[in-house]
Amino acid sequence: MPALTQTFWKYWYQYLSGRIGSDAVTFLNYGYWPPEGETLPLDSQDEIDRPSIQLYHHVAGVSSLEGKNVLEVSCGHGGGASFLTRYHRPASYTAIDQNPKAIDFCRRTHAPLNIDFRIGDAQALDFPENSFDAVINVEASHCYPDQAAFYASVKHVLKTGGQLLHADFRPRDELLQWEKDIADNFQVASKTDITPHVIRALQRTTERFRALAHRLSPKILHRAMETFAGIEGSAIYNSFVNGERTYLSFQLVKPA
Repeated sequence: MPALTQTFWKYWYQYLSGRIGSDAVTFLNYGYWPPEGETLPLDSQDEIDRPSIQLYHHVAGVSSLEGKNVLEVSCGHGGGASFLTRYHRPASYTAIDQNPKAIDFCRRTHAPLNIDFRIGDAQALDFPENSFDAVINVEASHCYPDQAAFYASVKHVLKTGGQLLHADFRPRDELLQWEKDIADNFQVASKTDITPHVIRALQRTTERFRALAHRLSPKILHRAMETFAGIEGSAIYNSFVNGERTYLSFQLVKPA
């Protein structure tokens, strides 16, 4: 089953990247909308992606990235890499994804930002030990067939005291294993249930995501794309509302 899951996600994301083509769809996450609303000042060109940007800002904002060497694992179409490079000013930013079409898209779309985009495996990071001050991973680890290997690999490439800034969701019956995989490798500096914030973001993005889902897929795939996008009324959206899935964010520290 893990091999089947890995194959599905591999080809699903390649399909999406191929359908998106040159369109400026640079974020693929569900977003974050706090009760206080729009507290993050953004340039006008970034406003359309505010919910997705706010998720990255929430995850990375718990620790300064300025002057740090940062790795993002599973960067997708590079929207988060672009935002964090421009607003959080790391010394270097490396971003990997297993989807070669996504990496090609990132290299074209974000070329002026000097981000090192590479094809890579989240479960076997191809970097020397103690390479990075921080690792970013947003809404991707639920796709990995060997999640324990992912956390162990991140620990390997982080410097001592370095941080994994991480957010994702799990079905209720997978939460204990998820937290065990994390605790086997990291000290938990903070853990936050952000499910209500994600639900609010999805409510704001539903119409845009529905239009994108319909534009980027044939009619026979509309329902599947709507579910993937988490629009209101979809199975994914309802699972957040009824508590079947929980969305958590973590600040994790590599121990001495």
